[in-house]
Amino acid sequence: MERKQIKAMFFILTMITALVCHHQSEAISFIGRLKCVLDIRSVEGCVDAIKKATKGDSRGLDKECCDAISGLTNDCLPIIFSGGPAIGLLVKAACTHKFDDAN
Repeated sequence: MERKQIKAMFFILTMITALVCHHQSEAISFIGRLKCVLDIRSVEGCVDAIKKATKGDSRGLDKECCDAISGLTNDCLPIIFSGGPAIGLLVKAACTHKFDDAN
C-alpha cells in the first residue's frame, strides 16, 4: 500500500472507532436520562410541583419530592430542568431552605 492509502485507511478506522464509541455512550446516557425522569415521576405530584417551582412557587414541594430532587445527580439537572441546570440548583436550594429550616 502507498503512504496515502495507509493514511486514508487509518483515518477511516479512526472515524469508525469514534462512531462506535459515541453510540455506546448514547445508549448509556439514554438509560441515565430515563432513570432521572423515572426517579421524579415515581413521586406523586412531584412533576407538577417542579413545574411550579421553576416559576417561583415552591409551596407544592413536599418532603418526598424534595428528597427525589436532592437525590438527582448533576447530570440529571438539565434533563429535569430544561431551562438549564441553574434552575435545578435553585429548586434544590428551595427544598433545602424549606426543610432544613424546619429542623
